[in-house]
Amino acid sequence: MRTALYVLLALAAPAFAGQTVYKWVDEKGVTHFSDQPMAGAEKVELSSGPARSAEPAPSYSPPAQQAPVKKGPAYSRLAIESPQQDETIVNTGGVVGVRLAISPQIEAAHVVALYLDGARVEDFPKQGTSYEFSNMPRGTHTVKAVISTIQGAVVQETPPVTFHVRQESAAQPPVGPTLRPNPPKRTVGNKLQTKQPTYAALNGGMPKMDPRTNLPVPTKSEKPKTLPAGPKNPGGSKDKDSTPPPNSGK
Repeated sequence: MRTALYVLLALAAPAFAGQTVYKWVDEKGVTHFSDQPMAGAEKVELSSGPARSAEPAPSYSPPAQQAPVKKGPAYSRLAIESPQQDETIVNTGGVVGVRLAISPQIEAAHVVALYLDGARVEDFPKQGTSYEFSNMPRGTHTVKAVISTIQGAVVQETPPVTFHVRQESAAQPPVGPTLRPNPPKRTVGNKLQTKQPTYAALNGGMPKMDPRTNLPVPTKSEKPKTLPAGPKNPGGSKDKDSTPPPNSGK
């Protein structure tokens, strides 16, 4: 019960701050409080405790917006336009031109480097887009371009481009499977003859015919032909023996 009274007194203390309250206990042991003095009552001074300073309301400030981070390559186009992939450069005296395509324009904090056969070209301009090689040796070569920061961090690079240099000369003639020999000249055309040659044109004249056999008379280079057996040639003798012998005078 006393505890409840003390709680009520504590709750009412702000309303009676700075006032005098009287406290007493009756014959039943019950504690009473009153703002009026009573016989045998104890005087109690109420106070609200130490004054508290008002605290300012917390302030909120949104975080600063960060710059958007670029995604993807820094340059939308970075390529070697010349020479092209697998291009053959013939009879230029060793002069080979290289041309780059870069978009957008190169930033001031970036530099461009050109590499030939894996070695950096030292005199290439830091922000150049073209270069000309002189005295390029014959054979196969590769070239690529690399964009990096001033500190040396690689930003973007092109794939290597392979090209071939060929210089034809009498001392070093070109060789290789792509070189073909000249086709042979044709001595006879494909035009059909409109006139057939005669027998005389093919055999050197008309042959001499034997009136008895109606066959060509054999020449000295030809062997005499054997006649078939018959009533006038029962033995099947050779052509020259078939002539009857001269009259013996019988």
